[in-house]
Amino acid sequence: MQLETLYEKDRRTVWIASWILLALALGLLLGGVYMQVVLHETKAPLLLGIVAALPLAIPLELWNFSDPDTLFRVMALQDRFLVACFGFAIGLGAILLYGLNLFTHPNFGIKDLFIGGIILGGLLFGVGVGLAGYFPGTIWIALGQGRRDALYAVAGGLLGAFTWSMIFGWARGPLWDTLNFGPITWPNLFGIPFSDKVGMFAGSIVFGVLLLLVFLFLPRYPKQPIKHACGFHLAGVGKETVIRFSDMMNDDLVKYPNQNRFLVELINESSVRNARFIMVLGAAFTIEAVAVIILHQIFGESTTYSWIGAQLSYLVNPYWAASNPYFQLFGGMHIVNGIPVNKPFSEIGWEPITDLSTFIGGLVSSLFISRRFMGFRNQIPRVWAHRFGESTWKRFLGSFFGAYLVLFGARMANGCASGHILSGDIQMAVSSALFLVMVMIGSMLTLRYVLKLRINAWGYVQ
Repeated sequence: MQLETLYEKDRRTVWIASWILLALALGLLLGGVYMQVVLHETKAPLLLGIVAALPLAIPLELWNFSDPDTLFRVMALQDRFLVACFGFAIGLGAILLYGLNLFTHPNFGIKDLFIGGIILGGLLFGVGVGLAGYFPGTIWIALGQGRRDALYAVAGGLLGAFTWSMIFGWARGPLWDTLNFGPITWPNLFGIPFSDKVGMFAGSIVFGVLLLLVFLFLPRYPKQPIKHACGFHLAGVGKETVIRFSDMMNDDLVKYPNQNRFLVELINESSVRNARFIMVLGAAFTIEAVAVIILHQIFGESTTYSWIGAQLSYLVNPYWAASNPYFQLFGGMHIVNGIPVNKPFSEIGWEPITDLSTFIGGLVSSLFISRRFMGFRNQIPRVWAHRFGESTWKRFLGSFFGAYLVLFGARMANGCASGHILSGDIQMAVSSALFLVMVMIGSMLTLRYVLKLRINAWGYVQ
């Protein structure tokens, strides 16, 4: 009875948190619309960013995407949960964004389609994810979760972003300026100009429906029939069918013995109940991704790493930092009448603050909802340990060097999992789709031939 009572308490905690996050996301979205339509304001205040990332970070922590083991399996397509979630968020988000665009003025930030930088940067990003098991944003969540190898990843990420800042002056020509086709969306390829708001909205419906079909009809696990996909669960088909991945559940219980018991089932089972439960978190995640664009603030996670390097450099040598062409683009630094000037948030907007919000979301969620806070004790990811053993030094190298490549590649491609894959694809940017493809190729090659993880099948390559 006591165990059952604890389970119900855990379920209620997740349920309440989910609805609070959905309410917060809706409040930010409606507030952004009110700001534009009624107040005729163009940009939300910077300090609002301290809560803006919570509806993004907390669902990711609850789904445990800050655990490298989860991301390793996701990128190997052993678990298509993230693919389905991003299909939902991108598809529904695109329709919502371009619908709001009919009467508001969102802060579109469609990335230029520069072939060299996006292809090479995406590949490097993918290789880094295959080694570290982290995206730029999930590093901050993992840091809030108290993961020790997130400390290594932060250091590697900062160095990777700083390295790109140092070579940007000469790399910009061949990688950004050559074969640069500008900001192109999928409707543009079919002759619909961006200025045609109705045409863009119609294009978003087609694009969004295609992505929603991925969410509805892609089975979560390899070799499952379509009838086990999320769409059938949401429709209530096969209520008696529960697909449980017991090995993952056992791993979670060993790694996080005090964690929320209801979450163990929620993220490791495919069922009608879980699909409907997760929809609330998915809606909060999607609405928030659109809200930050309506609020006219930059959305992304990786630029902050370069921004930190810029600000530290300015403290050491203001003239040198303000003369750096990359810091001038993203650090808010310039030389004015021979004098270095630093306006830290003039170019980057609230992104450093939302990254802090991402960290806070990981901390709050791991302490009070998922109960996965690790206190920075040593723990080697299972997938990594299967290939390289329990050596702390080897994991340090994998996490540090992997994150170095992730951030170096992200800045080369001018975006990351947040700014390109999520936000960019919601805006239907062709460059973001190309980046996603290259990230998947880079990560799958690394997982298959370095970590010996089977692609699209459970288990390891012997």
